[in-house]
Amino acid sequence: MDRLIKTVAGLAAAAPQLGKLVVRLSRDPRVPVRAKRLAAGLAVYAVLPIDLIPDLIPVVGVVDDLLALVVAVAILVESAPKDVVVEHWDGQPETLAKILLGVGLLMDFMPGRARWVIRRLVGE
Repeated sequence: MDRLIKTVAGLAAAAPQLGKLVVRLSRDPRVPVRAKRLAAGLAVYAVLPIDLIPDLIPVVGVVDDLLALVVAVAILVESAPKDVVVEHWDGQPETLAKILLGVGLLMDFMPGRARWVIRRLVGE
């Protein structure tokens, strides 16, 4: 439990740098436009009041929005060349390494069909 709290606290502390990274990747011409559009669509879904799972349902209602945001970040980071991601990161290198590991794990554990759809939409 302590490890989970430490991890969440670390991610919360890195939120400003992660936000900057997302904005910078969204503006960078080296990141595929289709990846930017898909990530933007997921971000819009997360903030719209209309959801597949209504926010009124405790916990689960918010989880789909959070998952949409996490997948949006993962799509941007995964589709950008690694040197571009490193170039735009202004936080601790260890934190970026953890984020990249988390993105990789998310993509690995995502159902194959979902990965296929994302890669198809991004144009890989």
